[in-house]
Amino acid sequence: MQELNPTDAAQALPDLRTLWGSLSPRRPRNGEELDEAIPANRWSFPKEKDLEHDKRKALADDAVLAKLSAPFRTRLQLAKLAQTPRRAGEPFRFAVLGDAEPGRFWIFRKLFNVPGVFQRQLSAVQEQPVDFSLQLGDMVSRGIMRNYLRFFKTLDEADIRRPYLTVIGNHDRLSPHHRSNATLYTQTFGRTNYSFEHGGVRFVCLDTSAHALTRFQLRWLDAVLDTPRTKVVFTHIPPACLRRWTDFGASKGIGGFKPGAVELTEIVSRRRVSRVYLGHIHGFGVQDFKGVRYVLTGGGGSPLFPSGVNDKFHHFIVASVVDGEVRETVHTLDRGTFEIPSGRVLFSP
Repeated sequence: MQELNPTDAAQALPDLRTLWGSLSPRRPRNGEELDEAIPANRWSFPKEKDLEHDKRKALADDAVLAKLSAPFRTRLQLAKLAQTPRRAGEPFRFAVLGDAEPGRFWIFRKLFNVPGVFQRQLSAVQEQPVDFSLQLGDMVSRGIMRNYLRFFKTLDEADIRRPYLTVIGNHDRLSPHHRSNATLYTQTFGRTNYSFEHGGVRFVCLDTSAHALTRFQLRWLDAVLDTPRTKVVFTHIPPACLRRWTDFGASKGIGGFKPGAVELTEIVSRRRVSRVYLGHIHGFGVQDFKGVRYVLTGGGGSPLFPSGVNDKFHHFIVASVVDGEVRETVHTLDRGTFEIPSGRVLFSP
């Protein structure tokens, strides 16, 4: 087999440029001249000055993002929470806020989105006597620089006085529905799997943003839940076996994740977890499954498009912990409230 000489490849490059340029819809035809202010070939290889401009812009964006996100690093927010500790058994409250991204596609934003909902609810949370709030992921419509910049500018403009914690959602990754990195989330917030304790309760934030749980994550989860304390888990995507939420017509379990889903429900059941809070599906619901209460709260501000969930409205939750027992009050966008009953939910499997 004949090998390609690198020199020959370099010499062939101008021909490739010519071929690529011939595909441009803005190529002059029949002697027509284009305005010099408009590039004659928008698909051509970038020029050196364009590359330098893009590099300078990327560095500038990185600097702005680093400055805006610095106060919201998870470790700093946890340190802030630790400044006002609670004794074991001492009553306290925390807030849970669901999906906030405005919709990735314009049609969803046009048909189902209500602008400003996340900001309004973020402000309303600050009025509540809570020790911290936790946002259940999907803060941006796609994990790219301009979206993260916009999101942190929103946080910077808001008067956030309570510790603000997060879990990662699938939209917070580079590609929401395919294998992709979580670079910007980890760069701005930090780890995607972590736990902390407050008031005698162990809180666990679990990364299901890749539509799966790995064996390593499941082993870590089992170990971190090995405690007699009250336990609460926050994650983004529901396990597919919660079929009332994850089925959509004939597509069974499409709204949840499957790899590791059964193992997750078995671990939290065996470890007697008090609550599992979930987002991803833009609605509200409660299921008692294998002795564990799952609370779906995906109404943080994202579009309320059709799904397998009947109750779709914007809301956030304030949970109170008294003597190790967790109770929730739902706060709707119009400032209405209702409590989630403590009794077993009848429609649950």
